[in-house]
Amino acid sequence: MLDRFKARIATIIAGLKGKPSRQDEHREDRIDDLGPTKEYRRTPTPKMRLEGRAYLLTESGAIMLQPGFSVGRGESCHLKLTDPGASRVHASFTPVGAGWLLKDNASKNGTLLNGKSIRSAVLKSGDQIQIGQTMLIYEER
Repeated sequence: MLDRFKARIATIIAGLKGKPSRQDEHREDRIDDLGPTKEYRRTPTPKMRLEGRAYLLTESGAIMLQPGFSVGRGESCHLKLTDPGASRVHASFTPVGAGWLLKDNASKNGTLLNGKSIRSAVLKSGDQIQIGQTMLIYEER
């Protein structure tokens, strides 16, 4: 029984690495996709001239927002978090009018704005954004 368990774990690890194991090549119940559930792609955003500049303040400094800016654990995110409470692509920022729209991307743990759960909201300077245990401050300059 232990040998079957070890073989199954080896199969799962090989699947995560994208390499089927020899034992599973002939099995019909093989798990084909053990990777991320969604493939995320950045969409090209038109160049815009924004009157004021907006920033996210983090522990390590200020990060200027760009159209399509994303936050999460994933490699495709502009701001990569190591917070286990963050989803791969947790939230995104989009310019609207003279301000910025924060949108939660159907994350597992949600996004808090000034302590309240949101799906999307227009930001104002001084807003506190919480993703998992990570706190970000929105600032306009």
